[in-house]
Amino acid sequence: MIVAGVEIHRFALQDDVLKLAEQHSIPMCATLLGKSVVSEKHPLYLGVYEGAMGREDVRQFVEASDCVVLLGTFMTDINLGIYTANLDPAKCIYATSEKLRIRHHHFHDVLLHDFIRGLGNADLHPPKYDPPRDRVTDDEPFVLDPQAKITVRQLFRRVNELLDETMVVVADVGDSLFASADLTIHQRTDFLSPAYYTSMGFAVPAALGVQVANRDRRPIVVVGDGAFQMTCLELSTAVMLGFNPIVLVLNNKGYATERFLQDGPFNDIPNWSYHRLPELLGGGKGFEVRTEGELDQALKAALNNQDDFSLLNIHLEPNDISPALARLANRLSKRL
Repeated sequence: MIVAGVEIHRFALQDDVLKLAEQHSIPMCATLLGKSVVSEKHPLYLGVYEGAMGREDVRQFVEASDCVVLLGTFMTDINLGIYTANLDPAKCIYATSEKLRIRHHHFHDVLLHDFIRGLGNADLHPPKYDPPRDRVTDDEPFVLDPQAKITVRQLFRRVNELLDETMVVVADVGDSLFASADLTIHQRTDFLSPAYYTSMGFAVPAALGVQVANRDRRPIVVVGDGAFQMTCLELSTAVMLGFNPIVLVLNNKGYATERFLQDGPFNDIPNWSYHRLPELLGGGKGFEVRTEGELDQALKAALNNQDDFSLLNIHLEPNDISPALARLANRLSKRL
């Protein structure tokens, strides 16, 4: 089993990893920070491995492997699903730009790209396994109920439906990131997040970076209201440069992930009229969303608005959480 991480993005080693996987039919997954390291529609790709936050079939398949090849991964708290992952070091090959460890043995001065290319050229005969065939999440497809209140689950079902090859998903930290992990990214390196650094407020400035790098790519920004309040005025730069990100503000009136860990009034924040921010900035279009019907209409209008940014103020219940966060809560509750 190959678990590919963020350094495969950073050092442009995607083709080398794919060569290794394809010539030996080795199934692949990614860490959360390395998400979209290959197209998530590739037949060998299973999903994101993130301990209890990830899909159970992926977790079981990775942890049952007799050889887990971790390439360019950082084994941090978020990548390991708040340390709910269960990888046996005796069955792991761990290669990054900083170290190479095979089982419990450490090897020095081995470059990551040399190691990956060496594996690709080696005469290997790994055993064949049948990976899980159902690579979709446990969610049903989005079915519109126009009058129903919007929920996190239905929001991300609808977002997953609209993604295509021209879009880059930019996820901020917290449940925005956890929920986005279940999205299917069509092209490689089309998912950006601070899954290691957990820097709140990352997403809006990062969306500018996407279009500075490639004006033809359209960012879909997923950001909680707390994180949005930190850096939202960078949308003024988007207006100045004529960028057109679609910004989804998950407005649950506070820090939802922290409520999940320890509830209290310190998690509440002021409820801005986010959809009116274009009035202040002199550009962009704002939409207020409370129902599935309003979400559907707003997303269609935002997709058609090619000239400047679109901002959706999506009202969610304060304690509504994503399936990924619910999976984590269930696993942690058994441990504590």
